Amino acid sequence: MNKNIEHYVFRKRKFLEEEYCENSINELNKVVWEKHKWYNPKSHEMYKESEDYEPEFISLELPYNFIDDGDRITKINNFIVQELYSAIEEYIFHYLNIDWYTGWEGYTALTFYRYYPGQIMKNHIDHIQSMFDGTRKGIPTLTIIGILNDDYEGGELIMFEDKKIDIKQGDLLIFPSNFLYPHKIAPVIKGVRYSYVAFVWG
Repeated sequence: MNKNIEHYVFRKRKFLEEEYCENSINELNKVVWEKHKWYNPKSHEMYKESEDYEPEFISLELPYNFIDDGDRITKINNFIVQELYSAIEEYIFHYLNIDWYTGWEGYTALTFYRYYPGQIMKNHIDHIQSMFDGTRKGIPTLTIIGILNDDYEGGELIMFEDKKIDIKQGDLLIFPSNFLYPHKIAPVIKGVRYSYVAFVWG
């Protein structure tokens, strides 16, 4: 077993073709987006960030995730979700090929994010408890992040407090969802950043 935690950050280059990414962005821009919300594990409520919550970001806004209002977004979601199966299996085979590990149960639908200049995602880990509000039971085990474009400045994915992760248009990133993998998105400086996330549970 590799004891270097950075070893378990997996990058799959060109997971999506450039044309597909650009077509997806065009379709995503036709729907309504809403403010990103955080989950409070103490109150078990969703909330929007306030300017007072992190004063060092007082002049910045948080990204948006889309409200699906048509089949076009469902088609984008379904295609990527279907393609994710083989990428997750590849990760499990290379990184978690352990006799006593039983594998994984499934993965969530996608959430798309759009970052305008000045917008950020603060440092966090992906203990997504809201995944299990219904009949689904388990724990989040893997985080999936995909990038739909790279024609922007800033907006770097930063892990382990100071490590910038090189990820380009069409690339896919998979890493554990536990406390050892805090990550954030640095402020976008120029352009608009489009990405998506999903979570594996076991």
